[in-house]
Amino acid sequence: MIKKIKVGFYVYNKHYPNVDLRFPEQGNPGIGGSEFTELATAYYLNKLYSEKIEVLVIANIIDFLPPSLNVYHADNIVDAAEKSERQGCDIFVFRTVLWTEELYQKLGQMEIKAIARSTNYFNIHALNQITDCSKIKCHVCTGQEQLDILRDHKIFNKSIRIFDPFNIEHFVPKHEILKQGNTVVFIGSLVFSKGFHVLARVWSDIIKEKPEAKLIVIGSGKLYDRNQKLGKWGIAEESYEANYIRPFLSDENGKLIESVHFAGLLGMEKIEILQNADVGVVNPTGATEVCPASALEIQACGTPVVSVAKLGLLDTVVHQKTGLLGKSDKDLTKNILYLLNNPQVAKQFGENGINFVRENFDYQFIVKQWLELLIDIYNDKPPQPQPMKQNYFYNAKFLVEGLRIIKKYIPLLRNFPALFEIAMYASWLKKLR
Repeated sequence: MIKKIKVGFYVYNKHYPNVDLRFPEQGNPGIGGSEFTELATAYYLNKLYSEKIEVLVIANIIDFLPPSLNVYHADNIVDAAEKSERQGCDIFVFRTVLWTEELYQKLGQMEIKAIARSTNYFNIHALNQITDCSKIKCHVCTGQEQLDILRDHKIFNKSIRIFDPFNIEHFVPKHEILKQGNTVVFIGSLVFSKGFHVLARVWSDIIKEKPEAKLIVIGSGKLYDRNQKLGKWGIAEESYEANYIRPFLSDENGKLIESVHFAGLLGMEKIEILQNADVGVVNPTGATEVCPASALEIQACGTPVVSVAKLGLLDTVVHQKTGLLGKSDKDLTKNILYLLNNPQVAKQFGENGINFVRENFDYQFIVKQWLELLIDIYNDKPPQPQPMKQNYFYNAKFLVEGLRIIKKYIPLLRNFPALFEIAMYASWLKKLR
């Protein structure tokens, strides 16, 4: 009998004590995308490949998890790594953003192999340590743009790309939907990094050109933490509300304007809203986006996406085929209005979007890639380099690739900081001025 590979997945869910996560097939019930997809990856591996992989989920809160999973409690990531080894796991999988100095020291003392999975952008110190940690055999990027940024960093040699899994079944409309031609939906956390304020500040320009336009906002400042205190309108933290939302969406009496409705955190209830919308908007800044599930949800519902041509949106939206990507507030306004005023184009983009999500992000295809990776890691086979994605909007990565090649052949340059590190330090210094 062939030995099963035993894998421990650390699911960081301490901020969601009462959220029902028992049925991943039904989609994200209203938590962070990173947290949901790490659970979904473990769940589908167990569902599809239980004859080859024995999956353990180690979580902060083990209530309301899928009953088919073997679950254990852990207080933190170090506790999770220790429990994985005690339970006989061959491989421990965790998110890079949770990396700590203590985990670095602990893994060095353990026999277990590890995989670091990046669903967010990078802490430079953590990436350097992950590169140098011999027990971490692979670094999984969940976006191609994310991987390409790392091409001249030393971590690239142990990095691959595997998109987040997505189950399209409940999202695709079961019948043709007659859309109204006036509804825009935003979906995402109402925090600065997710960019709702950009849509808020151009909304007056949109309703000036199309007075009947309606905006439905799915999300809340509590998406990542149910204990977050919200502001006067009850939608986001007070300083974000007061400085970036209310000034643009208030009437003369300080009340929310009639064309905007905040729907709050939604689970499956969001699907009907997304199916009936004419346009979906995802983080117009692109900041922090690696594999934005909100873009996949909107397209899976047959609705085109409008956003910015940056980072993870370039992986999850096909410009002029499943949506429109721009570079400025003016582009955001123009693209939303274009799709509202051209329903046949929007319809075609929506149909294209369903096929795009199904062909590139289907959970069965993604989880098979995880199976292959786990088998390779178990058998001490290093990850294989992946080719760079070329696209129209984002050409700076060709410089990153050039530096990678130069560093490969000129040893003296291998310790030169990665281009993305220089850019991040420059951004940090700029903020201090």
